[in-house]
Amino acid sequence: MVSSIIALILFAGFTTYYGNIRSKKITNEHVISKQKQKLPKKFIDKKTAEQINRKFYSHEKVQAGAEMSFVKYPSTFSKLVASGQLTIIGEITDLKSYVSNSQPYTIANVGVRQVLHGDKSKQNKTIRVMFLGGNITKKEMLAPVADKKFMGVSKAEASSDEVVTIEYSNNRLPKAGEKITMIISKSPKGANNIPGEFWDINFVNKSTFFQDDDGLYRRIPETKSFGGGSDEKSSGFSENDWNEQDDKKMNDGMNELIKSKLKK
Repeated sequence: MVSSIIALILFAGFTTYYGNIRSKKITNEHVISKQKQKLPKKFIDKKTAEQINRKFYSHEKVQAGAEMSFVKYPSTFSKLVASGQLTIIGEITDLKSYVSNSQPYTIANVGVRQVLHGDKSKQNKTIRVMFLGGNITKKEMLAPVADKKFMGVSKAEASSDEVVTIEYSNNRLPKAGEKITMIISKSPKGANNIPGEFWDINFVNKSTFFQDDDGLYRRIPETKSFGGGSDEKSSGFSENDWNEQDDKKMNDGMNELIKSKLKK
């Protein structure tokens, strides 16, 4: 059993949270016209997507728990959209991981199928978007606790070049070929020691909507807390209740926004 403590601090549209890790071994595009319906550009074929996913996700997965607190999290969908510089429907075309301060990050190449809010010139372009989690060696992951005897980290594990894939609670990593809607903002240059320009997802999982089998876009639901949450006894309204209602409100808002844009 391997355990590690991960702490991340993100402000103004980012997330502050502390995570504890425990391992088990550780087209063609058609132009819009009033007479013709647009078929969005396809950025990646199925075979290529499968190859990328096989390579990126060929390692043992480590699920990492995380507690989140949001700074100035919006109360309405319109305010959530306004918090970011760009809202898009995107298609994942590539995945690459980076490590900074013993924490993994994944940069996804995202083909912008449609701009829902913000700079229209980004449509049909490919941008880079950062996701929390990704591929990391055991020795990099365990570096902050390797010298702490009470953690029980063996010398073999502390020096291991074996790669594992860390995925944080409620922050599922994307897969090549997936369609996703996101509310994003340009990241400061050099953030997390990642080279090149890229975008950050506002409020992380709260602004990430994956397309489901029915064609609708939805956030990954928050993991339910035992007992419903700290406010249940005093107010009768639990944290779980709030999360469910907030997910529904934001999911509905995103799908209504997409629907309204497709009508134009």
